[in-house]
Amino acid sequence: MSPRLSLALLLTAACASGAGGASDGGARHDGGVSDAGARDGAMDARTDAPMMELDAGPGDAGPTCDDVMCGPWERCVAGECLPYPDCVDVEDCDGEIVACRNGRCLPCDVDIDGDGYGACEDCDETNPNVNPGVAEVCNGVDDNCSGTADDGDPAAMCVDLGGGECIDGGCGCPMGTWDIDPAVPGCECVAAPDPAIGVSCAGAINLGDLADDGAVSIVSGNVMPADRELWYRFRGVDSVDTSCDNFHVRVRFTENPDDTFEFTTFRGGCATPQCADAGFTDYRWATDFRASIGGRLSGQCPCTAPGATRLNNVSVCTNDTAEFFVRVRRRDPGVESCPSFTLEVSNGLYDS
Repeated sequence: MSPRLSLALLLTAACASGAGGASDGGARHDGGVSDAGARDGAMDARTDAPMMELDAGPGDAGPTCDDVMCGPWERCVAGECLPYPDCVDVEDCDGEIVACRNGRCLPCDVDIDGDGYGACEDCDETNPNVNPGVAEVCNGVDDNCSGTADDGDPAAMCVDLGGGECIDGGCGCPMGTWDIDPAVPGCECVAAPDPAIGVSCAGAINLGDLADDGAVSIVSGNVMPADRELWYRFRGVDSVDTSCDNFHVRVRFTENPDDTFEFTTFRGGCATPQCADAGFTDYRWATDFRASIGGRLSGQCPCTAPGATRLNNVSVCTNDTAEFFVRVRRRDPGVESCPSFTLEVSNGLYDS
């Protein structure tokens, strides 16, 4: 009888023959079965069973019966190489075959992929890089046979895969976060404020009313993503004055790492920027000054009360209450970084 050689790697482990001698049909056999019908049944089983031609790589040697060598996914039965039985789960396997791996019932000690772990420990006998001894990586595969794919530390699993965190089998960052510093595992940079907030003049973050008695509002952020515009609005309130108007709106950075950020201010609406769109770090709009403009003094400190007799070259104390808008952005929108600015918005806090 000619042995059938598998196209897979031939393995060399011995499959011991039974103690019985040759039967009437000359067939070698196990378990003392001697009639030719047993041999015919084994041959029929070999013919009917589906074959699984896999290149398993180096592994435990396959069984032999004298000079018969079987493939890695075969067992030796009565001198014949037969595929391991098919299975969906271990309940489909019986006898000494107790593991269902890659659709086949395998004995516990069979190590087809040669990774040092038998079938009962190794959850994938076709891949030597999958076994209980390997570290879990982010790939959607249960690499360490724990029963769950990608169950390691989300950041650690991506250190060697370009950074980020493990999400659905791939490395990246959740919405609104970025992995900017390679020395810090994971997505260490979080957008501040939330990327959906303050993205336009119409949706500007409202800082409320700032009265000219020294009201101050402090805000901060990192303007991420880098091409983002961050908008704020506030109402500069000019209180009733009779002799000196201390209305003095000021917007300035108190922290601006590496001069990364700039802002533009708008008064009354968002159509026309104040002092042109020049990218400021400090802005003032005030009436509490005395300056000569075209040979004429200007400013409202001092000033005369509305309706009172106006003194020569002295302004009337007017109500300069207005809405202000501030747009913050990066000087170079192509450069991502995580340090934040701090912006101070005040009214009546400073003198001219």
